[in-house]
Amino acid sequence: MQSSGSSWAATASATSNDAPARNRFALSGRSVALDSRIDAVRRDLADIRLADRVFAPHYAVPARRSVGLTTAILDAPEGIVVSQALAGEPFDVLEFTSTHGWGRSPIDGSVGFVPRDMLVEAYDATHVVVAAEAVLHADRSLDRPLPLSLPMGCRVAAVPANDEWAEIDGGYVLRATLLPLSDDPGDPLVYATRLQGVPTVPGGRSAEGVDAAGLIFLALSLAGSPPPRFLDLQAETIGTPLVVGDPLRRGDLIYFNDHVAMLVDSDTAIHADDVVRCEPVAALDRFGPIRARRRPA
Repeated sequence: MQSSGSSWAATASATSNDAPARNRFALSGRSVALDSRIDAVRRDLADIRLADRVFAPHYAVPARRSVGLTTAILDAPEGIVVSQALAGEPFDVLEFTSTHGWGRSPIDGSVGFVPRDMLVEAYDATHVVVAAEAVLHADRSLDRPLPLSLPMGCRVAAVPANDEWAEIDGGYVLRATLLPLSDDPGDPLVYATRLQGVPTVPGGRSAEGVDAAGLIFLALSLAGSPPPRFLDLQAETIGTPLVVGDPLRRGDLIYFNDHVAMLVDSDTAIHADDVVRCEPVAALDRFGPIRARRRPA
């Protein structure tokens, strides 16, 4: 990891387990096109894990941190929102500035800047929030809710307190709102429909707000098949492509130039419009011609 304008220097203990030390770097094949949204490479610096794909003046070993509170991932310190890093998720920092960490989310693959004060020492999460929200309570009862809730998609280190409650840092949440990360995943459409009414937020991918691709990313990720984060990459790679005339069924995805919807049934779809809503497939023609039809694996 490289430090830039920051007193917070990397230590050897911050080295990621999946980035073994190397004495030499060499491209293992032909150069490939890189995507700055998902490939952590700049003119001056690159992720060491890309050393076999790209030459760079400097390579950085990622320093694993955890996200303390859900925050935006930006394309520049004061730039536009690329995606989100959700509370409890890991984030691999390649460079610290005085205000931000630049790196890559190992959860959705997006690259960018995260405010440094939103990053904490790495810890192992055990559960993910699968309800629209998990309300924090002061004790194991519904009588003392705290003014804090965790939206769907956030991760926590939870210890079962009894059959109904789990203890997390700061209080208790209902166990029914959580799914152990080791459990079998659920149905993506079930997760998507739990988000009805959630507002559309640029770069969003939690129950606090989603963008069109973020809704699909969140639903499929909770179901155990995380897709690419970005709309164009999803339209090119998710599952199996369908051709015009193939009957559409529950869970299929319809991609437009700048939008996507998931089929609830052959006539109805759920998507992130101004809010997440279900509506007739026929009404989606306002988004223009269909670009791709995909059936998730």
